[in-house]
Amino acid sequence: MRFGSTIWIYLICAVLLFIIAYTRVGQKEAVSGVRSSFVLFVEILPLIVIAMIIGGLIQVIIPQAVIEQFLGTSSGIKGIVTGSVAGSVMPGPPYASLPIVASLLKSGAGTGPLVALVTAWALWRINLIPLEIAFIGPRFMAIRFLATFIFPILAGLIAQFIVMRFVASP
Repeated sequence: MRFGSTIWIYLICAVLLFIIAYTRVGQKEAVSGVRSSFVLFVEILPLIVIAMIIGGLIQVIIPQAVIEQFLGTSSGIKGIVTGSVAGSVMPGPPYASLPIVASLLKSGAGTGPLVALVTAWALWRINLIPLEIAFIGPRFMAIRFLATFIFPILAGLIAQFIVMRFVASP
């Protein structure tokens, strides 16, 4: 399994947290915490499966040459801007978005454009703008957006530089 050590680390953390909860708050509460996590798992499982299906279908439907043209390492600043725009409109939580990013990476997208995509997803998501306006106001939303505007593109350029300078070099 690819994430073997990560699974063991998470399992050890979960067991330790269960022991802490069991000894500090009691058996009933500790078991209740585990039970609520299974309820959450069942609720989000369909979204994870659907996101993985979408990721797999992207690999099949969109030709690798198209992904390389718009998001490939050689796409330059155009690819980084394209990744930033794509990230700003990508909906969903990380467990739904990251399988799509993984499929783009496997299909020939470059590190720079995908770093820009993930950074824009975290900072610019268009679907969050109405919530920001409703909860914290349009002025704050505009200031936050302007303050973070450059970061996805900058992150993509830095990632591209790192790959070209330190990873891709022989």
